[in-house]
Amino acid sequence: MRFELEGQGERVVRAGEAFWEPGGDVIHYQDGNARDDVPVRFLVTMFCDPEKPMVVLVDEAELAQRAHLRGPRGA
Repeated sequence: MRFELEGQGERVVRAGEAFWEPGGDVIHYQDGNARDDVPVRFLVTMFCDPEKPMVVLVDEAELAQRAHLRGPRGA
């Protein structure tokens, strides 16, 4: 699986590996299959404060303001 978080470059997670995403003010830009010969499946377990939304979408203006925080692709 391939994914990209704000402040980090694009990263590949291989079969059997685990990863952690911090909560709070970090944008998850994308995820997807890093291979083109097999389908990808992954399990997500999310913990959150029941008083706050689990996912908050940002608009194009905020993405533009935070563009300098996006890591290099292909890291």
